[in-house]
Amino acid sequence: MRPVFGLLVGLLASACSGVGAPVPVSGDTGILEGEWEGTYSSDQSGRSGHIFFRLDAGTDTARGEVVMYPPSAQGISAPFDRSGPPEIDRPRSEVLNIRFIRAEGGIVNGRLEPYRDPQCGCQLTTVFRGILKGDTLSGSFRSWHEEMQRWTEGTWHTVRKAK
Repeated sequence: MRPVFGLLVGLLASACSGVGAPVPVSGDTGILEGEWEGTYSSDQSGRSGHIFFRLDAGTDTARGEVVMYPPSAQGISAPFDRSGPPEIDRPRSEVLNIRFIRAEGGIVNGRLEPYRDPQCGCQLTTVFRGILKGDTLSGSFRSWHEEMQRWTEGTWHTVRKAK
């Protein structure tokens, strides 16, 4: 078996395959088949979130997104809830789209669409890398802050859901 971007990267827990933006997948796409769910965190930025990703057999386009929680939302452990109106006192979550994923030799690499840091307003570019072991995919990510000219780093972990 090989890598699948679990990241960083997410589809809502038992969500339908239409959730999330289309994500081009290249390389050994067969190793990424299935539905993946996980989390990520960064001690440097204080942010964490959920990752959802799904690739159907025989395709080269997945559905996925990353849900980012602001630092003040650290106690949130449930996946992003799209049903109903947002709670007034809950910090706003932000959905980040995965730009692409490449899988090769048990290693997965990818990039998120550029997005704005909710604290400084800086544009961020995030890249990720992971290693597949059985039905788990774990790795690290780095986010480049354009205006601040610095990197922040973190880790992520996903698990392929049983069929």
